[in-house]
Amino acid sequence: MKELNEIFIVAWIVFGLYMLVFFAAMADLCSGIRKAKLRGEVRSSYGFKRTVDKLARYYNLLIALTVVDCMQMAGIWYLDIFYGYHIPIFPVVTMIGAIGLGIIEVKSIFEKAEDKVRSDYQQVLMLAGEIAKHRTDPEEIAKAVVDYINKGSGK
Repeated sequence: MKELNEIFIVAWIVFGLYMLVFFAAMADLCSGIRKAKLRGEVRSSYGFKRTVDKLARYYNLLIALTVVDCMQMAGIWYLDIFYGYHIPIFPVVTMIGAIGLGIIEVKSIFEKAEDKVRSDYQQVLMLAGEIAKHRTDPEEIAKAVVDYINKGSGK
């Protein structure tokens, strides 16, 4: 019965870590919406789609880390049952990953809106430089513009 209780407790801890990462991403989304309002930008589905993509990447990582934790916890369980080593069963790897993702989200929340605008201006200047380099070749100009658009849309 003790082992079953430990498994339930670990499952709740993992669920809690997953939910905390979700709440951090939602806080970042709210922060991004607020910053977009301050800059006078139109809020479109593109930003929301990026948040969904980010959550999918985060949860892919968390699931992989949880699998690693299951392996280490199975090893700890084996040592406890057969050799008497009493090491607590805890999802350490998942927790470290969740803390890392939380730190990324906190950093994103505290980024200044002006820094994002500055980054956007730098990208436009790089595109203008590419166009100026190839001003006599329309195909190269078109290629530079398409590359810029694809880079911006995450393709």
